[in-house]
Amino acid sequence: MISSTNKFEQLSDEKQSRIVNASISEFSEKDYESASMNSVVSQAKISKGSLFNYFKTKNILYNHIYKLALGEVKDYLRKVRDETANLPFNERLSEIVDSGVKFITEHPRLARIYFRLVYSGDSPNRKKIVKELQSMSEDYLGNIMQDAMDRNELDPKLDKTQSVFFLDAVLNRFLKEYHETLSKGKQLDRDNWVNSITELFSKGFK
Repeated sequence: MISSTNKFEQLSDEKQSRIVNASISEFSEKDYESASMNSVVSQAKISKGSLFNYFKTKNILYNHIYKLALGEVKDYLRKVRDETANLPFNERLSEIVDSGVKFITEHPRLARIYFRLVYSGDSPNRKKIVKELQSMSEDYLGNIMQDAMDRNELDPKLDKTQSVFFLDAVLNRFLKEYHETLSKGKQLDRDNWVNSITELFSKGFK
């Protein structure tokens, strides 16, 4: 028996794209409770029966969109990690912070969904999703810090768990502020913020 999600994956790329874009638009503009399957149907220009044939509930659709977004983030971060592997810690951290800014600039709707999920608490399965995001961040930042500690660029005696926690907290807060500023049509001094965060942790972890 073919599951509803598999039925969606058997659609043409064009139709999948319409449904995904409509869903991202709806979940980025409204909180989870206010988001409407009817609005997704209208924006995607499909029948309501078709949407429910692919996604039985709003929760299932939301989880599908979240997983797609998380996959994009993972691919993006993996690329930055690999391309900066040979850089010293301060330069590598600068590239990573700046990559977060670039992702938000290029994917503002996904960023809006992410920050609403993390900070609003209205999304389904929030605890599970946030735990998964934290684990991903800890692995990502932890590996980068471990590389620097192995090369004696950072103090090998650092408490890596605490250090990753501090770095992750500052990055999340900065990126949230940057996203909110962009949403208001304003600009932060991107280079100054990236340089300040890089300098703070490059010197503070030594």
